[in-house]
Amino acid sequence: MGTLRHAVARAGAAGLLALVFCSTSMAQAQAPADDILIGASLPLSGPDAAVGQETLAVAKAAFDAVNAAGGIQGRRISLLALDDKFQPARAAENARKLDAQGVVALFNCWGTASCGALLPVAAQARLPVVSGIGIADVGPQGPAARYAFNVRPTTEDEIARMVRQMDTIGQRRIAVAYQDDAFGRSGQAAAQRMLARAGLKPAGEHAMARDAGNMAAVVEALRRSDAQGVVVVAPPLTAVALIRQARQAGLAAQFYCLAAQAHRAMVAQLGEHTTGVVFTTLVPSPWNAGLPVVRDYQQVLRGGNSRQEFSYLGLEVYINARVLVEGLRKAGSRVTRESLVTALESMGEKLFTPTLSVHYGPGSRQGSSYVGLTMVSRSGSFIE
Repeated sequence: MGTLRHAVARAGAAGLLALVFCSTSMAQAQAPADDILIGASLPLSGPDAAVGQETLAVAKAAFDAVNAAGGIQGRRISLLALDDKFQPARAAENARKLDAQGVVALFNCWGTASCGALLPVAAQARLPVVSGIGIADVGPQGPAARYAFNVRPTTEDEIARMVRQMDTIGQRRIAVAYQDDAFGRSGQAAAQRMLARAGLKPAGEHAMARDAGNMAAVVEALRRSDAQGVVVVAPPLTAVALIRQARQAGLAAQFYCLAAQAHRAMVAQLGEHTTGVVFTTLVPSPWNAGLPVVRDYQQVLRGGNSRQEFSYLGLEVYINARVLVEGLRKAGSRVTRESLVTALESMGEKLFTPTLSVHYGPGSRQGSSYVGLTMVSRSGSFIE
């Protein structure tokens, strides 16, 4: 372990904040030459560190379980993770570093902007990117489309589910609050389209500063609009600031947040203000052990050294890992980037639950279309 710690410390100066090898022996600072090397660029520090660290922990547990069962045709999976601090430029640079390290795939990029910055680098290197929180929203075109294997639904799918729910329960005055950046504005445009499809116009559209500096004005505009429901397109810190200030101002509207925010960290930050907050979900309940994939996920976390609690994010990352492992198993005894692409394209439909599947083929990257809803109980637990 001392050798590994010193290697991580040396790499830290160059921006390498996590060097994780998924094998039972951690004594080596380098993965054995015969290992299948997988790369990842994740927000392991900064404002989204909690979700980045959980993604890394679940991926490691999933790959460790495969290794313990004999690996991929006798070869172990090793995971090399670099910290991008949730910064697109760092994500792109990490992709270049991982390409130079000889990884056969990148796993689970995080964030629309970061995925968008990473994908062109990966495409130029003919490096497949398997799953990510934001690949679908990037809409890869040209060469990037061949190497991007999306799993999750789009933000537009999530907002469509929100609008459908609000319309069903009679909430016709629907406002949109979005962070004033590229991702937020794309969500605003998606909300406009989904509201128009339901025959509605936004009760208000409110841009929130990244530092939440204009939140008081946004809350006052929401109060004047008398919105019954609010579509929130923003990362956790901005969404929490909006909801807390709105509740303190006496607003009773329901707030609908994206699945990336359905996390205990955000629930803790909301504190007493969780009532009336709804989240989309892109996987079934991670506590429903009646589903085989959920039971497998729970067993993987319990069987490894991970201290992570069950979560929607954790189950999503586990399913993403299963997709990658399925491709690796089909890619032949000597896995290469191209053999992995071919293997994933020949996978056809992979069914994880009766309502969640992915389907790949030549020129086809059909991710899951499953979108559910969850709320937070008085005890702080998610309920569906």
